[in-house]
Amino acid sequence: MSSSIFSKIVFLFVVSIASFAAFSYYFIHSQIDHENFQTQIRHQQFITTINQVLADRSNRYSAEVYLHELGFQEITPQELHEILANQKDKVEDSENPLAQIIKVGNKIFISLKSQGNTVLYKEIHKTSYRNYYFAILCGALLIILIFMFMLQGFMPINELRKKVHLFSKGEMNIECKIDQQDEIGDLALAFDNAIKKIKSMNESRILFLRAIMHELRTPITKGMIVAEMVGDTLQKERLLATFKRLNTLIEQFARIEQLSSKNYKITKEVFLMDHLLEHVKNMLLLEHESTCIQADVPNCVFETDFELFSLVIKNLLDNGLKYSPNRQVRVDVVGKDIRLSNQGQALKEDLIHYFKPYFQHEKPSDAHGFGLGMYIIKSALDTLGFHLSYAHHEGKNFFTIHGCVLQELTPSFLKFPDPQKSLKTS
Repeated sequence: MSSSIFSKIVFLFVVSIASFAAFSYYFIHSQIDHENFQTQIRHQQFITTINQVLADRSNRYSAEVYLHELGFQEITPQELHEILANQKDKVEDSENPLAQIIKVGNKIFISLKSQGNTVLYKEIHKTSYRNYYFAILCGALLIILIFMFMLQGFMPINELRKKVHLFSKGEMNIECKIDQQDEIGDLALAFDNAIKKIKSMNESRILFLRAIMHELRTPITKGMIVAEMVGDTLQKERLLATFKRLNTLIEQFARIEQLSSKNYKITKEVFLMDHLLEHVKNMLLLEHESTCIQADVPNCVFETDFELFSLVIKNLLDNGLKYSPNRQVRVDVVGKDIRLSNQGQALKEDLIHYFKPYFQHEKPSDAHGFGLGMYIIKSALDTLGFHLSYAHHEGKNFFTIHGCVLQELTPSFLKFPDPQKSLKTS
């Protein structure tokens, strides 16, 4: 499962905050324990001094003055009662119990006994951890500010990613300018310049092709007008067929250009095998009674782009006729697939190499074209969503288009309703 850079930054932020909180907790508690230990040692020193002062039991006043000078004050009787009730730890001087340390939780008191009375003293000046808490708060705020700064810096990547996805789908009317003076801004600017350059090249190519097709259509149209004036019917039909063929070739070139630029829009329609083969024969300038194409197959139904699929079959048949010794190609239907076979030698390279544009054999004399036929076939089949496979068996080449047949027509399916009955019912 892929994760975005934003989720990684958030994860890093959570880990940083959790680690900082754990460190702060450990640091504060270690400081508290250290301060309590130092306080206990200091109080023990005070007790030693007080016990020396109280060696003469009549000198309690001197001990009280000494404690006040050290910053201690006597607690109230109510506080004394609560402390003695909760007393857990007591450190006594076994030789002279007149002064001792009483520890209640994290609080340490000095107990002073004189003439049967017990008085507790607490230190007025307590250790403050305010600076520690302030430092921890500043550290947490610093981590949050760094996280927000990084997040703000990476936010344009999300916008850049959306523009790249749009561009990959063929959208050219996009701008990708980011007002950011760093590597991300440079990347967005370079991508925006690339879009403009590709868009300009694409527009120039379209303009060039349209100009060529326009210049070619003009003499073709004039030729068809002149052909209509020919008196010989046979010559007239041949000339018109030739000019129509040239016009069809121009349309095919336009379709190929759309395929190569990924701008072709599929128009699905339902058609029959007979219609397909008849159209392909016209594209190949073959006579209807020609035996070059053997297609003793049941009539099948297709649902795809008729013109584009016809272009695929035309190029496969054209290649088969060119490289077959007997100039014959057989068309068969195998389940949902169409298989075209011809006699000939096996391909010298893997099929994938022939899909490259302008692919040629090692010997140019063996080539019969510019190496675009298989490239056009592959591009068209990818657009239509079909797959082509190749095999060679017993001196024959087999090219199979998989999954292109919608269904095979049965005789009952071919029975159309009687028009007279339809009129009566209506």
